[in-house]
Amino acid sequence: MQFVRFTAALTMALAASAVPAQEPVASLKTASGKVEVSRSDQTLPLFAGAPLFTGDVLKTADASSAGISFQDGTRMSMGPGSELRIDKYRFVPIQQDYAFDVYLRKGSAAFSTGKFGKLAPDAVKVNTPQASVGIRGTKFLIKAE
Repeated sequence: MQFVRFTAALTMALAASAVPAQEPVASLKTASGKVEVSRSDQTLPLFAGAPLFTGDVLKTADASSAGISFQDGTRMSMGPGSELRIDKYRFVPIQQDYAFDVYLRKGSAAFSTGKFGKLAPDAVKVNTPQASVGIRGTKFLIKAE
């Protein structure tokens, strides 16, 4: 058990060392199976609690899934065999500065918008290879093939 804790702590420390000088925009709440992040020319395994940053590319393997929670309370669940890039995320209500832009290259994701859905729904964009989706509600499912 100690080895598992050490390995998880070491992996999180390595992930943090590959982080650009910026604040996290989200965190990985759940991970089932193999979940990875590509960041700063490195690919690292992800575990629940890991911080996520603008520019991160998250990947779930077959029979794997991930749950993500953004700063504003937006939640996203990635299905098996998915790849998602966080292109932009700004949530500064005092300055009315909002941007939520992700690219789902493949796979599926379910979204439940947090404060973005109420304060700035027009600032939310979910892009796929086939289309760009803007939100008008608070929950939606998208699939990219």
